[in-house]
Amino acid sequence: MKGLIGFSVLIMVLTVKLTAVCQVAATAAGELQPDNVRIDHRVLMGNQPVLQIFLDVLRGTGLNGGFAEIAACSDLPQGNLKLTQGITIREAMNALVSANPSYKWELQNGVVILMPRTGVPLLDTKIGKFQMDASERETSAVVQKMLGAPEVRLHAAQLDLKLGLGQGGPGIYEEHPVPKAPARFQSDWDNFSLLDGLNRIVRTSPKAVWIYRETDCRNDKTYRVEVASDY
Repeated sequence: MKGLIGFSVLIMVLTVKLTAVCQVAATAAGELQPDNVRIDHRVLMGNQPVLQIFLDVLRGTGLNGGFAEIAACSDLPQGNLKLTQGITIREAMNALVSANPSYKWELQNGVVILMPRTGVPLLDTKIGKFQMDASERETSAVVQKMLGAPEVRLHAAQLDLKLGLGQGGPGIYEEHPVPKAPARFQSDWDNFSLLDGLNRIVRTSPKAVWIYRETDCRNDKTYRVEVASDY
């Protein structure tokens, strides 16, 4: 009888260990997902720029993100959010759009995206072909070249949008940079949207987030795209 009880306990222990190992392996082997990533801090923000709230939600998760906003002359969209520590990213993003209903969020190929509920037409631009060999440290150059694609320039003109001043400068910033050899990536993409292209770019750099800003100031409409990392 003792032998049978001991064998049963061993089976239970092995089962628990195997389950834990499988859960860890599943998270490590697959992409980070909103349902298996939790925020490790509280979020308590009132009347703050929505971009700042979004970046605070993603902080420490290792997830890539994308953010789009449409603003007036000098007023950045403001928002509110109150979150407890330990909730999943999906729960956090659902709470974010519930508290700020003019926005919607979605997950595209591992990138968490927050944008106006009405959409951003320029991001839907279809690009036929894009090729570039670059390092992750040259992300701003990749973005600049993509924005210079004929399809993007034509669609921007149709939308009466002009590229904002300063576009194409250094796009990646890091609060605490760590010296490392820049990883290289080759882009040879066909038939994709500008939104998908930006997602592909940020996935080459851990924790990178693309940021699209469109401003309508006295009928002068401009747009900018930047990439931030180490948010």
